[in-house]
Amino acid sequence: MKLTHLTVLSSIVMLGAATGCTVKAADADDNADLGTSESLLIADDSESAETDEDLEKGLDEPLSGASETDPGTPAEGASDAELMEKVRTNPGRFFKPAGCITTTVAANVATHVFDGCTGPGGMVGFNGTITSTYTRGDGSLTVTHQATGFKINGAEITGSRVLVYSRSGAAVTRTRTGNWSGTTAKGKAISHQANFTATWDPAAKCITRSGSAKTSIGERSLERVLTDYKRCGIGRLGCPESGKLVLTGTNGAKTVSATIELKGGRSYEVTTSGGRTFSRNNWLCVPSAS
Repeated sequence: MKLTHLTVLSSIVMLGAATGCTVKAADADDNADLGTSESLLIADDSESAETDEDLEKGLDEPLSGASETDPGTPAEGASDAELMEKVRTNPGRFFKPAGCITTTVAANVATHVFDGCTGPGGMVGFNGTITSTYTRGDGSLTVTHQATGFKINGAEITGSRVLVYSRSGAAVTRTRTGNWSGTTAKGKAISHQANFTATWDPAAKCITRSGSAKTSIGERSLERVLTDYKRCGIGRLGCPESGKLVLTGTNGAKTVSATIELKGGRSYEVTTSGGRTFSRNNWLCVPSAS
């Protein structure tokens, strides 16, 4: 198996779940290859990140009580009752057909039952139950999602995701801790533990993100460490301004690594575990205006 420019791009735009667009094509003359081990490593990372992104876009955002026009911002209310009413009513705005999701609320716990829903971004096959607990603190909201055998976009998961939202002015920071297992859309066994912090500043129109994750997928294990990711303007099609993703993979006794460093605009650089470095451009993102 060879790693093409397309596979590298898949990991770049999936640097953190929901921070980029899905790549469908690559430059015809950009055909630099890495070795088989690095190829499998980055392919695993893309598959793992895609499953995590599905959970973030398909569950974390809709079940935070957010509106569909501002899915990254959680529900807010003057009282707990007002908050939970938004949690009860808002998810139905994200899923089709009407009535495919039923949310019932008891105190600060919501039970979301999905039956054949199509979700945000064209994701399909939402089936099962998510139990979510909402706890308000001093300027923060903690949401804990628990799932058993939940199906989404071809993947099946069991486990928890804990999200803590806080504000500083208009900026919203979300810290996410995940611990789940199951199968990917391609049918591979997967277990995943992650901790990421992202901040969205609507005034500057910038998102920043850092964190790490450990994943076992099939017979291989993978660790990703993301530092200082930043993207401004142009929504999810925008080019990252900075960021570094370090991937380390283990298959039996063999360990390989790859580092993807974003240089601003369309430029990025890949360094292999053998010390080879090459530079490329992501022509599928849109640089912000200078």
